[in-house]
Amino acid sequence: MPAVALRILYIEDDPGLVRLVARALRARDIAVEHAADGRAGLARIAEGGIDAVALDHHLPGETGLDILARVRALPAPPPVIYVTGSEDLRIAVAALKAGAADYVLKDVAGHFRELLGEAIEAALAQERLRREKAEAEQRLAASQERLSLALGAAGMIGTWDWDLAADLVYADANFARIYAVDPEAAARGAPLAAYVRNVHPDDMPAFRAALDRTFAGRDEFSAEYRLLQPDGGTRWILARGRLVRGADGRPTRFAGASVDITDRKLAEERQRLLMQELAHRVKNTLTLVQAICLQTLRGDASLAEAREAVTARLLALAQAHDLLLQGSWSEASLRTLVEGTARLHGHGEAGRFRVAGPDVTLGPKSALSVALVLHELGTNAAKYGALSTPEGHVAVSWEQAADAEEARLNFRWQEIGGPLVSAPSRRGFGSRLIERSLADGLGARVRLAYPETGVTLTLDAPLAALRAC
Repeated sequence: MPAVALRILYIEDDPGLVRLVARALRARDIAVEHAADGRAGLARIAEGGIDAVALDHHLPGETGLDILARVRALPAPPPVIYVTGSEDLRIAVAALKAGAADYVLKDVAGHFRELLGEAIEAALAQERLRREKAEAEQRLAASQERLSLALGAAGMIGTWDWDLAADLVYADANFARIYAVDPEAAARGAPLAAYVRNVHPDDMPAFRAALDRTFAGRDEFSAEYRLLQPDGGTRWILARGRLVRGADGRPTRFAGASVDITDRKLAEERQRLLMQELAHRVKNTLTLVQAICLQTLRGDASLAEAREAVTARLLALAQAHDLLLQGSWSEASLRTLVEGTARLHGHGEAGRFRVAGPDVTLGPKSALSVALVLHELGTNAAKYGALSTPEGHVAVSWEQAADAEEARLNFRWQEIGGPLVSAPSRRGFGSRLIERSLADGLGARVRLAYPETGVTLTLDAPLAALRAC
């Protein structure tokens, strides 16, 4: 005997009727099990393997409606066909409202047995469709989740599909949220105006122009624009789409996707600013190099001496640049600049430079000026001053002081123990560089003096200007 395809449970207190039903349904490859009351029926359903339930209305001590409620409360309950001998339609309506898949009226002639078989097959077919639909929805949800993750990883916001005849744009939840449209409304379809109302006013003309070109025959659409966000910020969007035309050549749909390019735009803006800053700094550096070369060659020095002086001054400039690069070209330490001069001109000998002062940061322009000044002072000290004799040394000190209006830096360079000093008969490039590079634009008071005991330089400058420039 072939195995049956389906198995139902008939909850009925009349075993003779159950045997008749089982005989009738066997022709449909449906096996029937019997439960005489609700308790036994619920226990059998809980064991599993039941495809459907035929439930009688009149049962010992309770009605089928009582049992129906408990069956429907089970996890993954089988479909229930309600069986009643009463012609009171209110019972059938109550059963359907309680979750029955169908109902069958008993009759004396027994025709209901055939109707019950048809009802069972219809209920099972409906149950299969319901499960297939649920599984398809789960697969779709999982697919949409994977798509959302993939789009997110690629910087994609989402996709849209514009029904031109109805003027309804269907979009996914990610797309709707960034365009400040209710996701449920977007899923049902919302007019284009609901999406573009948050396009930045300055970008709307270009957006409209790109849209017009698409409808004029270009078909491909591409536009970059900003979207105003509910928190007051903006997001840069790259939208790309394609116009779909019908057989008559008329546009019917417009579908596409949007990408969040905010990070790219910010990077482009940073690059633009960096290029401007680089161009500015290169121009200033070249101007400074030009001035060093012209002023050095303008004197009475020989070509060899001029070459040596230019090389040394450019080396000092390069070292100052290296120091500024360590501070992202925003600041440099005064102590580091002084210690660099001490290493270069003190030749590593202990006591040749005596340095004292707190940590003070300088802006890029101030740092370059101070580096060149320290180089000139160190070079002169090594050739003619305190560092030209074994007994000499240089004392470098500074302090922060506050007058009635602003904080200031008091800086002092003093050569000690060197040969007797006399004031030069003319002012060379070094002297002019020392006085002018620090005084110009910084509001500094600079004094370069030549007492017999050794060259001294004093600087009094506002700290704010030194840090800003």
